[in-house]
Amino acid sequence: MEENQIKSEQLTEEVNKNEASEPAVENGEMRLDQEIPLLEEGSIVEGIIVAVGDDEVAVNVGGKSDLEIPLRELTAEKISSAREVVKVGDKINVMVIKSEDEKTLLSKKRADEEIAWSKLADNYKNRRRVRGQIVQAIKGGLQVKLEGIIAFLPASQADLGFVSDLTTLEGLEAEFYLIDFDPERHRAVLSRKEVLAEERQVIEDKFYRDLEEGQTKTGVVTRLTPFGAFVDLGQGVEGLLHISEIAWERIRHPSERLTEGESLEVLVIKVDREAKRLSLSLKQLSAHPWTKVEDKYKVGDVIEGKVVRLAPFGAFVNLEEGVDGLIHISQLSERRVEKPEEVVQVGETVSAKIIKIEPEQRRIGLSLREAREQKNFASEKNKTPIPGLEQAPLSSSLGDLLAEKMGIDYKDQSEN
Repeated sequence: MEENQIKSEQLTEEVNKNEASEPAVENGEMRLDQEIPLLEEGSIVEGIIVAVGDDEVAVNVGGKSDLEIPLRELTAEKISSAREVVKVGDKINVMVIKSEDEKTLLSKKRADEEIAWSKLADNYKNRRRVRGQIVQAIKGGLQVKLEGIIAFLPASQADLGFVSDLTTLEGLEAEFYLIDFDPERHRAVLSRKEVLAEERQVIEDKFYRDLEEGQTKTGVVTRLTPFGAFVDLGQGVEGLLHISEIAWERIRHPSERLTEGESLEVLVIKVDREAKRLSLSLKQLSAHPWTKVEDKYKVGDVIEGKVVRLAPFGAFVNLEEGVDGLIHISQLSERRVEKPEEVVQVGETVSAKIIKIEPEQRRIGLSLREAREQKNFASEKNKTPIPGLEQAPLSSSLGDLLAEKMGIDYKDQSEN
């Protein structure tokens, strides 16, 4: 009791000091000797801080009388002294909580809240962004401080994607949109996601305006699907690298050539600005292998390749990426073949002879039969001959040859 009395006396002394030293304000400013305005409960009036203590402040709202505001009604913040938030001479808004002859109660905290709710209502009505700080993660979302008011940010509205740990956003200052607002119930629901989506849209629009077909871009593979790979080209813009544009040869799945997180260069082959779609190509960054076929392969060459596909009319053999040759069923064997699988199987490596090259039609004709015949002929030609038979005439008998080797002349013996 004595401590409160001492503090009250100190505040009174400070008020008297300020009244003696501060002159009345002219030209539209409040005069301390003017009439006290009508203080209706619930109304908000402007006042000037004339004294500051630890537990309360004195404010003049007009006239000679000064009114006190206790610490609990000064701010919604946790503070230990009024000196932390106001100083003498500050202009503040206060709400009249109670207006009676004996006692008038004022609150800066409630005035601030009322003004803040009014501003939020205006921003909500006009679809304007509000700025605040994320305070802490709670069940289902986050608390955000806006103008001293605590609003709710649902987890689904915290970012463009799912946030597994909401505490990583604590302390972040950001802009939000009000998506649900009820001032009577003191309910304010925010969305950061809508702000981010709006900002990304602006970036995307500029990106698509500057993008042209034929440009080369560096991106990161974000996702693999059976039909292709999605590549992030930066700033949240993704394009599709179709499976047919990954390699010149056929592949069963993009994972045969690509991995998620891989960085690569791609060629922009189609831009759909209305639908915001990009088509990309990896294989077209290099020349088609068929452009070098004539320099690399010649008719008569025997080459090796892998059987990649069987058809009723023959077998397709891969010579290199993007270049397949056909062994027609008639060229598979010397004997009659009903089905290609009677002679070759998919995945088998075979040697075949090039019998035809048509670069314009992208066709190479191969023959397994002729390759074997050529191999057999070479084998026969390279066999080691029997000694003594190299120069012998075809009519020579074995006896003649043996006699020659033994030095016997059959002709001379017959004459004798």
